[in-house]
Amino acid sequence: MAGRIKSGEGTLIGNAGEFYVAAELLKRGVVAALAPRNAPAFDILATKGPKTIRVRVKTKSAEYTDWQWVVKKDGEIFRGLGRKEDFTVLVNLTPATKDLQFYVVPTFQLNSWLVGDFEKWVRTPGKNGRPHDPSNKKRHLNYPRFADQLAPYLHNWEVMWK
Repeated sequence: MAGRIKSGEGTLIGNAGEFYVAAELLKRGVVAALAPRNAPAFDILATKGPKTIRVRVKTKSAEYTDWQWVVKKDGEIFRGLGRKEDFTVLVNLTPATKDLQFYVVPTFQLNSWLVGDFEKWVRTPGKNGRPHDPSNKKRHLNYPRFADQLAPYLHNWEVMWK
């Protein structure tokens, strides 16, 4: 899978993640439907019993360490961010389906991590002591750095329904 993003397959990788998440929800008895392409605030709408939630999906290939976002024009990472009923599933897309990893994280929590990590990055000098650009629009969640924070969310589908 090396180099697939740069070769134009990023959309395919993202779509694969969304389909895998929808399938995982369906096999758990959750009614899940993919939103139209480029829906502004979620990728999947999911209902279990009386509760309906929005699910965002962010997928990376296994050979990469970072999930990546681009800040919107208004400076936000997530459109329509909610404190409840708003989850992001981080998918680590592996060559073998049995090795797929899903981190089911409340989007509000994920946003907090990304904002804090970016603020720390801006304060930390870069190469040769040069300052980092605070207008940079990219945000990264690096797996090795966030492994401890992500661990409780690995395959934790029930967090959506608490």
